[in-house]
Amino acid sequence: MRRGAYVTEVSQQDLADVYHLLSLLESDAAGVVATKATDAEIKELQALHKALEAAAKHGKDKAATTDQFFAVNEKFHMRLLEIADNRWRDQMVADLRKVMKLNRHNSLLKTGRIEESLAEHRAIMDALAARDPALTAQRMAEHFANGLEAAT
Repeated sequence: MRRGAYVTEVSQQDLADVYHLLSLLESDAAGVVATKATDAEIKELQALHKALEAAAKHGKDKAATTDQFFAVNEKFHMRLLEIADNRWRDQMVADLRKVMKLNRHNSLLKTGRIEESLAEHRAIMDALAARDPALTAQRMAEHFANGLEAAT
């Protein structure tokens, strides 16, 4: 017997609602990480960001590039949440990301979106390196706002 919610189609309103909640939750987590993370944890995020930069390099297979970028991007966001260390937020984000995954690749396929997302990640990393929680949270919120715009 199957249990839980199964969503097969995501309406524009659902997508906007999911991005809104993810923005709130992940922006908050990013602000926490800016003040709480150890230097080693910041270096871990920097390493993931470098992997994201490498994944963004356009190979001959754009679909493979997008898939690789998506996978590393998800690792980055999940590691940031782990460092913020709030299991309730993590569970909510995991549930919301399941819904978002139904539409996620579409936003990354828009021309220039991978490059824009990468620039947004650079800005997040700069704010994290500066240990500025308000700026880090703001930049994460901007990242989600731009992601929603690309997805709709």
